[in-house]
Amino acid sequence: MKKVWLCIVITLITCVCQLSYARDFPLPKDFVFDPHKAMDQYTKYIIPCVNWLQQTPLNEDRNERTRVNDFVLNWLQINPDLNIGLPDYSLKFNGINQDLLYLFMEGWIKYTLETKDTNITNCSVAGINSMLDYYRSGKAVGVGKSEYLENLDRIKQSGLLKELFDTVHTAKNTYIYLAAPFGKHEFKYDENYFSFRFYCINLLKPRRITYRYILDGYFDKWITTTDGSVTYPRLPPGAYNFRVQASMYPNFENAVESSYSFSIAPPLWKESWFLTLVALAGLSLVWLIIRQREKNLENIAQLKHERIMFEYEHLKSQVNPHFLFNSLNTLTNLIEKDQEKAIAYTENLSELYHSILAYHDNDLVLLSEEIAILENYFSIQKGRFGDALQLKINIPQEVAQTKKIVPLALQILIENVIKHNVISASEPLIVDIFADENEITIRNFVHPKISKEKGEGLGLANISKRYELLTKKRVTYGFYEKAFIVTLPLL
Repeated sequence: MKKVWLCIVITLITCVCQLSYARDFPLPKDFVFDPHKAMDQYTKYIIPCVNWLQQTPLNEDRNERTRVNDFVLNWLQINPDLNIGLPDYSLKFNGINQDLLYLFMEGWIKYTLETKDTNITNCSVAGINSMLDYYRSGKAVGVGKSEYLENLDRIKQSGLLKELFDTVHTAKNTYIYLAAPFGKHEFKYDENYFSFRFYCINLLKPRRITYRYILDGYFDKWITTTDGSVTYPRLPPGAYNFRVQASMYPNFENAVESSYSFSIAPPLWKESWFLTLVALAGLSLVWLIIRQREKNLENIAQLKHERIMFEYEHLKSQVNPHFLFNSLNTLTNLIEKDQEKAIAYTENLSELYHSILAYHDNDLVLLSEEIAILENYFSIQKGRFGDALQLKINIPQEVAQTKKIVPLALQILIENVIKHNVISASEPLIVDIFADENEITIRNFVHPKISKEKGEGLGLANISKRYELLTKKRVTYGFYEKAFIVTLPLL
């Protein structure tokens, strides 16, 4: 029994809900529109239908909305007392959404029926208000945000909607809107692709609207168009002002204008501070080059001075009485004993001085040429000391032919050895010379004289100074296990 009563209650509630829901619709379920019947019996449904359409969201009761819209439009088509010649601007509403166009027309119809006012401007304003109120209420689900409707609503909120229909020549009946790119005004040098969109709100003669635009700083002439966009793909760095005008008149009389100023920064290498920095760096580099050149010239001058002093000291030492006396004595003895050796000795002596004169302008000579001078000099000294003075040279041929040395350095070192050591048959003086890719070494075991000669150390100082002017590699010398060793860099 309880189950039966429960079923009856549920059935009654369902019926009540269905009846209640049915009463929400402005047209009966079995309503059929007959265009041949009198309009009076249908007119009573029009305002309730419009009210329902204005209050119902687009995403609800779509089938019923279609049925109600069809009824209102059919009634309008055959009604001789009410005529809506859709104005050109209403096509924009249809382009946004067809239901908005219906709301515009139905707002117009409702206003005329309620007020009996057929003034076109008043009816248009009523229709636009109906559409904008519906759009602003949030019931236009699925339509999305429309810049056109947003700006038209701002005009309405400012109380200027009716002025859009003002036909006075100088009236404010046209508004232009420019969509600026990115919403900023300063761009990097590679952000140089610009696309501008613009449109007009004009309800009098929207089809006669013409645009013209100009980009100050890029092109100084107006360009006329009916399109609502323009693109600049590769603008160079600079300051610009994009201006666009709209007018109903071909001569752009009483035109409205919108503008957008922006700038494109030059690339880093064209920035003024960067150019200044480069200029300063360039000047600094030039100054360093000049300073280095001056330093090089000073080194060259000092090297020439050192060379002249070296040549002077060397020639002086070679022509000192002891050297000549010893050389001539040796030559005299050879002439008496062996004329052929005397001739060879004389030739070696002559060749030695010839080499000194030949290389006095050179900063460096091949190691092979320096060894030839040394062997010539050693032959002269050999004629004096015989087997008591011995020279051992162990230098690879490739090193001798490719590496260089300061001229007469080896001769000066052998000269020092002879000057500061005792030479006798019982204790021969042996000089070893050997080299690798980087350096040449001169070594002799020390047999020091009891009395030292003047000028000790001047030869090594001279050689070290000349190397210092030519390279950062250093000359080294010193005693090591009873031997005196000198190492010269090979260049």
